[in-house]
Amino acid sequence: MKKKKFILGMTVLCLSMAAGCQMAQPDGADAQISAENAQGAENGADVQTDAAQETEMGQETGADSTGVGSAAQSAEQNGLLQAADKIVDQTFDVELNSLGNVTFASYTTRTDAQPNGDAVFAILRGDEVVQMLEGMEKDNVRTDRCLDSVAAVSFPDYNGDGIKDIITICNYEPLDGDEEKASEVRIYTGASDGHFTLERELSAETDSALAEKTIKSVLGFLGAPGSRTDASDRGMADGWQEAYIDCISQKSVDDPAEGYHLIYLNDDEIPELVVIGNCEAAGCRIVSFCDGKIYQNQLNRLYFSYIEGENLLCNSEGNMDCYYDLVYSLGKQGLEPVAEGYYGAEDNSNVQFDASGEPIYYYEWNGTRMTKEKYAKALNSVYDMSKAKDGYEYGKTYSAEQMIQILEGM
Repeated sequence: MKKKKFILGMTVLCLSMAAGCQMAQPDGADAQISAENAQGAENGADVQTDAAQETEMGQETGADSTGVGSAAQSAEQNGLLQAADKIVDQTFDVELNSLGNVTFASYTTRTDAQPNGDAVFAILRGDEVVQMLEGMEKDNVRTDRCLDSVAAVSFPDYNGDGIKDIITICNYEPLDGDEEKASEVRIYTGASDGHFTLERELSAETDSALAEKTIKSVLGFLGAPGSRTDASDRGMADGWQEAYIDCISQKSVDDPAEGYHLIYLNDDEIPELVVIGNCEAAGCRIVSFCDGKIYQNQLNRLYFSYIEGENLLCNSEGNMDCYYDLVYSLGKQGLEPVAEGYYGAEDNSNVQFDASGEPIYYYEWNGTRMTKEKYAKALNSVYDMSKAKDGYEYGKTYSAEQMIQILEGM
């Protein structure tokens, strides 16, 4: 009965509004499990336990010490989600700290009867609604805009407290047809108990400050660890060229490399030096410079790719039916892990094949087993392969002498 009253009320409310615009299909733009991403990709749930708290859909829970209100709220949330349309491209299996392995699901509540219904975000564990994230307006209905699409979802630790947060970006069409489409950022801060809180003021501040809203630009504005590196932060003082030259000279004496080249991983003016091993087992090494020191990170085997200027690198390699995609970003002391995926044969000494003759592989992303398709989606949400450049190409290297000359001329 409560559900029927709610739906009737919502219908009357929405029919009193201006006619809504047609919603575009979600485009699955730069979403991250961080991550990004998972980022990217590289790059970010709200458990309703407060008996006096309103639900994100604007209804009173009526909870008491017996917990009856919480159960009623859960039933109402389930009903609302069943009536909504899931946005598959922006729904991800993800590990969120104390919540463990859950599903972050995006929905649209826009219908002909509810043209201004907004996006809804929920944390699910199987069929259980662990948390429905707080919406921007009461009853999850917008008074000044129509939802066009959910453009991005990310799971970074934007404040560096060791707990994953959630960032979403939604695209909207204004009710006033004279205005242009606009994007809106929502920032949800995670707590150690698994609760996510909508940071309204911070979200509004971020919105007003950014002309172009992407996960990268949001993290840069927030000053998230590893997302933005200023000259003063990364030691732009003279010395990085000399430090790289010393590294090359020492390497040439101890263990000659196949070659060298430079990449611009993040958005500062100091490149990273790539030391390419003379065989697969030697792998590549990424040398970075910060605060007058160099930091070296060894990659597995030779191949890797990177997204120039977006601070994401993916070491994708393997052999003998055991493979991996290891995503990193550059911090102040070298590469820092963002996400990891593994796939291959359960027993590479006895590889099984399907009816098409393809090897049967398991796929695991951040410790969670999944299908090949979900693995590819999780990887691309953190690390957009379409933007990646090859970090190692056979034969396209500089010798030690050539690289030293290049560095001396910079």
